[in-house]
Amino acid sequence: MLTLKERFYLGDIIEPVVQKTKSTKAILKVSAFLDNGKWKKVDVKVMVFIQPDKKSRNLFYGDQLVFSSLLAEPLLSVIPGSFDNRSFLHLRGIYFTAIIRQQHWSQIAVNRLNPVYHLALSWRGKLLNILRQHGLKGREFGVASALLLGYVDEVDNDLMKDYAATGVLHILSVSGMHVGMIFLVLEKLLGFLERWKYGRFLKISLSVLLIWAYALITGLSPAVLRAAAMLSLVIIGKSLKRSPDTLNILAASFFFLLIWDPKLLADMGFQLSYLAVVGIVLLYQPVYSLFVCTNWFLDKIWALVSVSIAAQLITTPLSMFYFHQFPNYFLLANIFVVPFCDLIIYTGILALVLSGVPYLSMVLAKALAWSVWILNGAIHIIGSLPGSVTHGLFIGKLGMVTIYGILITICLFIKLKQKRWLFLFLLLLVFFQGNLFLAKLKENHEKQFFVYSTKNSGIYDCIYHGSSILTGDVRMLENPVFADALKKCWEVLNTTGKYQLLFLPGIKNDKTFMDQGNFFKKGNFFQFHSKRFGILSRKLPHGTVGRLKLDYLIISGNPRIKLAEISRFYCANETIIDNSNSLWQVRQWVKEAVALHIKCHPVAIEGPFDAVF
Repeated sequence: MLTLKERFYLGDIIEPVVQKTKSTKAILKVSAFLDNGKWKKVDVKVMVFIQPDKKSRNLFYGDQLVFSSLLAEPLLSVIPGSFDNRSFLHLRGIYFTAIIRQQHWSQIAVNRLNPVYHLALSWRGKLLNILRQHGLKGREFGVASALLLGYVDEVDNDLMKDYAATGVLHILSVSGMHVGMIFLVLEKLLGFLERWKYGRFLKISLSVLLIWAYALITGLSPAVLRAAAMLSLVIIGKSLKRSPDTLNILAASFFFLLIWDPKLLADMGFQLSYLAVVGIVLLYQPVYSLFVCTNWFLDKIWALVSVSIAAQLITTPLSMFYFHQFPNYFLLANIFVVPFCDLIIYTGILALVLSGVPYLSMVLAKALAWSVWILNGAIHIIGSLPGSVTHGLFIGKLGMVTIYGILITICLFIKLKQKRWLFLFLLLLVFFQGNLFLAKLKENHEKQFFVYSTKNSGIYDCIYHGSSILTGDVRMLENPVFADALKKCWEVLNTTGKYQLLFLPGIKNDKTFMDQGNFFKKGNFFQFHSKRFGILSRKLPHGTVGRLKLDYLIISGNPRIKLAEISRFYCANETIIDNSNSLWQVRQWVKEAVALHIKCHPVAIEGPFDAVF
């Protein structure tokens, strides 16, 4: 297997390289590995993190590397229900990750892959350097480069959270709005070509070519692919003097893109992008017709609100399924952001096009920086308002499908005025509420036990009646990433952290703790309701007579003991190997567990452990 030991690998960089502070990140298509002095063919995608130096800063798409490293599977989600990095990478076809140390790699070829894509990324690099040379830096550079060129790697996490909390995170990825604006600019710039005999065909060809060139420069995200495909079909339709239906155009672009890459169907951005357009096409006019405004300015505001409501309505169930939250001030944010975003994009385009003009380019760059600064400030203020986000909206797949059924049936009833749709709407509403009631009832009677997948530590959570008793290495709460993930998990479970008990493997702790008779702990053993748990750390107990019966045995602290020897002292229904153990030792125990027919859950390999009883 590729993951058992460090080997030499040969691979090509197949995506844009991301330069981070502590590493250089690249996606490689590995084509061969060295085994017993012979190169063997393989075909896998690997995400690598190269320790930064002068050489790694010059890596680019299409470069071929030979490197020495140990391949590992991507990290799993830390907490049940949190972001699952492994599943996300698997959807992209990436099944391994690797850390490459300095002097353990070498570049042996350049520009081996698609020369057109290589050229497009080179252009993007030059345009990003223009922004840097004109004084844009920090958050202003991060947002400007994301809005104009689809380069999101320098937008910091706090700013991302602000944009997510206001429901306008989509503007940080180049999407249909951006491509549409580029199309409008091209329509104006190339309009003079229609005066010539065959100028119309030249204009159409140039428009399609430049739109796809822009899509290439911005990294071919799913939203950009959708917009570029749709606009290309619209332009071709116009050339044939036809006005095709928008939904037909949408369906055609959807069909062709899935033929090109079927994995796009599982991409969250692809799903949200198409749903938003469907919502705008189907719901904008009915929403806009609800209110007639005679004032020109107010009518423009209402049109913008109508677009926001239409897109939000149809994407909300999917957003709730993925993010478990709802931005309550999305209308306020969109009313401000959308026109301001237009200003930033047009200013940015002018700043890039006129970058060679002294003084004027500097003035435009300053105007761009100030515009982005104002946008970031406004987003932060809106996101900081009380009640800006409703958290803990865990609906599951069945709930998401039911909500979409409710939306569809109520829209059909409003349009067709048929009682059967109203009846079906009420039936789905009762079904949805019934599911919520049953889930709440089940939650009040369930006891849950978690072993979280925190690196180099063991941390355990006992949950009942909305209370959490957290034990193990609770120092992990000082880690903001873990603390934030745990907070979201508790919100989903409608739980609050009630007690925390620090227990580290290898440290004797004879203190007794009891919580209303439901939780009892002494030394390396604790009981939660009727379930008995033991924590094996460092060494086996002395003087034990017979096998101690447990429901769950947790191996923690990397004790160098064989599983066969452990089973002589403990008789457990299930053995849990937490993440404080070395991966090499975990693999040895897993092999032993298979041979001894012991039910085993290695957290480092299978992710966080979750038991309901």
